[in-house]
Amino acid sequence: MKAVLLSARDGSISVAEIPPPVVQWGTVLIRNTYSLISAGTERATLETGASSLVGKARQRPDQVRQVLNTARQLGVVETYRMVQDRLDRPMSLGYSCAGEVIAVGEGVGDITPGMRVAAGGAGYASHAEIVAVPRNLVVPVPDGVEDRWAAFATVGAIALQGIHQAEAVPGSRVAVIGLGLVGQLTLRLLRAYGYDPVGVDQDSAAVDAARSSGFVAYRRETEDLPGTVARHWGGARADAVLVTAATSSTDPVELAGSLARDRATVVIVGDVKVAPPRASYYHKELSVRYSRSYGPGRYDPRFEESGQEYPEGYVPWTERRNLAEVLRLVPGLGLESLDPRVFAVEDAAEAYRVLNTERPRRRVALLLRYPGTAEVTEPPQWQGKPATWSPPAADARIAAIGAGNFATKMLFPHLRRERGVSFSWVASARGLTAVQQSRRWGFRSVAESAEHGLASGDADCVMVLSRHDSHGRYAAEVLRRGVALYCEKPLGLSEQELEEVAAAWSRSGVPALAGFNRRFAPAVRDLRAALPEGAPLQVVYRVFAGRLPSDHWYFDHRQGGRLLGEVCHFIDTANFLVPGRPVSVTATGVDSRDPVSAQSVTLQIAYADSSTASIVYGGLTPSAAPKEFIEVACDGVAARIEDFESLAVWRGGKKSESVYRGAPKGHAEEMRALTRLLQGEKVAEADFRLALWSSLVACRASAALTGSGQAGTTPTTPALAEALGCTPGADEAGKSRGVVRERAQVTHEEAVGTTGFSGT
Repeated sequence: MKAVLLSARDGSISVAEIPPPVVQWGTVLIRNTYSLISAGTERATLETGASSLVGKARQRPDQVRQVLNTARQLGVVETYRMVQDRLDRPMSLGYSCAGEVIAVGEGVGDITPGMRVAAGGAGYASHAEIVAVPRNLVVPVPDGVEDRWAAFATVGAIALQGIHQAEAVPGSRVAVIGLGLVGQLTLRLLRAYGYDPVGVDQDSAAVDAARSSGFVAYRRETEDLPGTVARHWGGARADAVLVTAATSSTDPVELAGSLARDRATVVIVGDVKVAPPRASYYHKELSVRYSRSYGPGRYDPRFEESGQEYPEGYVPWTERRNLAEVLRLVPGLGLESLDPRVFAVEDAAEAYRVLNTERPRRRVALLLRYPGTAEVTEPPQWQGKPATWSPPAADARIAAIGAGNFATKMLFPHLRRERGVSFSWVASARGLTAVQQSRRWGFRSVAESAEHGLASGDADCVMVLSRHDSHGRYAAEVLRRGVALYCEKPLGLSEQELEEVAAAWSRSGVPALAGFNRRFAPAVRDLRAALPEGAPLQVVYRVFAGRLPSDHWYFDHRQGGRLLGEVCHFIDTANFLVPGRPVSVTATGVDSRDPVSAQSVTLQIAYADSSTASIVYGGLTPSAAPKEFIEVACDGVAARIEDFESLAVWRGGKKSESVYRGAPKGHAEEMRALTRLLQGEKVAEADFRLALWSSLVACRASAALTGSGQAGTTPTTPALAEALGCTPGADEAGKSRGVVRERAQVTHEEAVGTTGFSGT
């Protein structure tokens, strides 16, 4: 499909062929007919892209701070590479479109294929032939409203939210400062609701456009402008002022103070410098309010991506309702008078040239038109006959499902250095990421979807690097097809997902590796070699993980939270060090008993050989603190790993110490192990059975956290039990410590045999 892309390096516009996005849970797949170019927002984006690195830095000081923080953590060279990579990534543009629904994901009940809809959201409702948009950013288009006018809905919602924030009653006097597209739509909405609006702009063409549509409007340079506006209202001043301008000047906010009556409200809608002069704002006791984009729900991933509704009694006007309300009012808004200029999507570069150079004064709106013929092709049906896996005679072909920051920073660079592997195909949910990473890393092709890639048969190993909620599904599908698997942690977010993965692995017999990299870290491997065989261990793993913002994707209920998504790492490291199998886990949440929202948890794991592991995960710690400490005590030996930088071992009254340059956490060694597996070698650390154990313990810890109690770890599903060499049993949650002591009587040999993992 065709998509309009912006080069972050030089600000150039191109129309490229990229794979269409994939319909996912809670999303709507839309074939666009029109999308609206937002003159203010997109012109600013273009100007930033076209500026020098110094200019970019001046315009985005927040990103400069992020770069400096990264440099302190990773070093200048690696940070430079990351910045260059970011500059090479094309960006999608646009956030307001309309078209026809061609598919819906699970969890979408009120939108159906064939509907005409309008959609919003940067990164979703972009300038492309097909877009995937979360359900809460999609609304049906009423009969009688053409698609080209429906494409205005999102920008109209911005204007409508500003009106809501003013909290003025119909009939009120409202001044609108800034008559670009948002300002023109604001005037129309105010009139539709029965307000008495007056517009102001420094551009005479914008003022003329408003006047030609029947509005009262004045140029900023009008002599005694506040008095002129007041005379229009019979000597009264504005009950509310909406600032819809975009400028670095303080003038719009200063003007708003002079236009407003005593105790009026000034609403900041546009991107302006807010420095209210005390003389007017204090003496009039004016209220300053900000209007956040399309309305409540904006920038809240729980609303926008997860589809969680707000209680209508408390939040009646969400961004979705604002979109629908604009569409309801469209027939009476007179949008035809805006006279939008329409470009075919193939001519998008010309549209942006007009936007950037001609600054269309007579037309405040530009539309892109799409042919409406783009299709999403179905992958070939799999016949259910897995191929027989054997080490490839030539380079192992490696494919990737997902190619986000972690993969491109921590995995691909190491994998590319290994001999005997080549990159085959790559797929991503939105397609654009796959195109960019394909060019960067030399993947031979970009798959339209993971299913298309798997159907091609062009891979000896598939790396599952997508979001957590898709790991179990993709991992099981890869294994069922008889293809070697690398799955980034977690293997699954539920025991049912683990059951499917275990069943597929047992039947296929193909090599499989989970992304628990810390067991490959040199310090951890050296520690394990220093421990006496058969001795019960006391393991203490302390993690200062640092606080995540409340809107981080980890806290999306579909992604499982930090316990399932990250604490599983530390569970696996403990399991790697202890030869006995885990028999119970206790979990306590410091800040929450909800596994998804909890940032800090403490786990206690008991093993069949009487070993114990305590994992203290602090998710509310400051970023400057060192992250990880591992301490092990056993008969005659004590040891400590400090942030993977050093390992100290005390034995027989003597201390030995090893230092590890760069504090490696095992990513390079893990990719080397993957290469060896694909070449038919045995790699002790690459024990997929141990990865299943660690994943099961994480799931049971999540259940224990909810009940603030203890859970056993006996598998209750047949395939998982078989893969782990156990007999399926009942869930042991809440059983006494006596059960743990009884299980602890097994011999070391029995424990090693149960886990299938050597204790040396």
